[in-house]
Amino acid sequence: MFLFSETIPFDYRTYFAAAIPFLKQYSWIFRYNNTKFIRSGVLEALPREWIVDLDTLSNAEFNQIPLGLHKDSWCSSFREFLSQVRALQVEYEEFVERGEKPRITNNEKKHYEVTNLSSFIASLRCVSKDPPKVYVDFGCGVGLLTKRVNELFDVKVLGIDGNAALIEQCNKTPDATQDLQFIQHFITNDSFASIERELANRFNAPKATTVRAAVMGLHACADLSITAIQCFLQCGWCSSITIMPCCYHLMKTLPEETSAPNGEIGFKNFPLCDELRCMVADGSRALVCKSFLRLACQQTTARWQSLTVEQHQQHGRTMFRRGLIDAILEGGESVRVGKLKQIPEQTTVDNVLQQFTLRKAGEGGTAQEQPWAVHHRKKLTALLDRYGSDGPRLAEYVECLQMCLQKICENVVLLDRMCYLEQEAKQVGLQISRKL
Repeated sequence: MFLFSETIPFDYRTYFAAAIPFLKQYSWIFRYNNTKFIRSGVLEALPREWIVDLDTLSNAEFNQIPLGLHKDSWCSSFREFLSQVRALQVEYEEFVERGEKPRITNNEKKHYEVTNLSSFIASLRCVSKDPPKVYVDFGCGVGLLTKRVNELFDVKVLGIDGNAALIEQCNKTPDATQDLQFIQHFITNDSFASIERELANRFNAPKATTVRAAVMGLHACADLSITAIQCFLQCGWCSSITIMPCCYHLMKTLPEETSAPNGEIGFKNFPLCDELRCMVADGSRALVCKSFLRLACQQTTARWQSLTVEQHQQHGRTMFRRGLIDAILEGGESVRVGKLKQIPEQTTVDNVLQQFTLRKAGEGGTAQEQPWAVHHRKKLTALLDRYGSDGPRLAEYVECLQMCLQKICENVVLLDRMCYLEQEAKQVGLQISRKL
């Protein structure tokens, strides 16, 4: 177990040196789109002795595996895997929101996120000698966080989003005032000077005065959180950032000519810090792929621990059927998925093909619907003969192993960003405090 403290330096090099070889060893668990787990041979890579151990568990025990359950009766290789998972966990100084919060939206998830992040911002203001009087909300969306920060702290807030329709919606609400404004703009590293001008013009600052502002962001998708870090490092007007990144797998990719030997495309903003970049370049570059980043930003083990037997069965059947259908597709073929209220308990050739509509690229690249052919049926029959009724259960076992690795993948992403932030700040002599 590693500890990330607000005041104690973190040994990034040691963590990366342990995490990268481990993730490389078990990359068969996640190095593919989940619909391709059968095509990618994951069920063959899943150790038979692990399956035997997993078969012995109750649902309550199964739910606890990503949370640290460990049994001495399990085979040595499974115990070693789980021991390494535990050793690579990072303990952060958890922020706990106190008390009930007034309902700000009917969407439970959005309410939870906005109230927690605004409460965290409040905790930072409490310990600041000079709390920010102006905030900039990067990727403000419909303005829920923007409005809440404006109301809670009586500060000026500028919400910015690239979606013109959302900004139009924000500006139509009675909440938009002189101290709460919204503009449509797609934020990049070239935006910092124009944002500074907007702050001065909109909040009546004298021309010779630079408005000091704090940048915040909820659901800072793809590269936006990196842009916020660059804004903090480069701009005198940016006093702090409070950012919640997501959708790492949507970050900008590097040109194809710089791809790894296996054809895997790299990412412009990952890795960032020198420590991780060196380790990834040293034979582990293919590890940094879209599926790795997608797993890093998936839901955490919090949702896994309360799943029922029925929910596991339903998810396993869904994942298995998607894997089957992908495994029988050929070049230029895709499918349209028909949603089912209840996935059939028994998976058959007919009920799988009835759920998915085959599409094949025609002239001009337009996909045309096609009937399933005899060879599709033969391939699907062979797969069902091979995996039979075990398929859904094995699919859920794979998902369980992915949940074990989720935190480690996200730790690598977040610690890379924090390491980079500290590294760059040190180079320019910038004194910073940080919290993760």
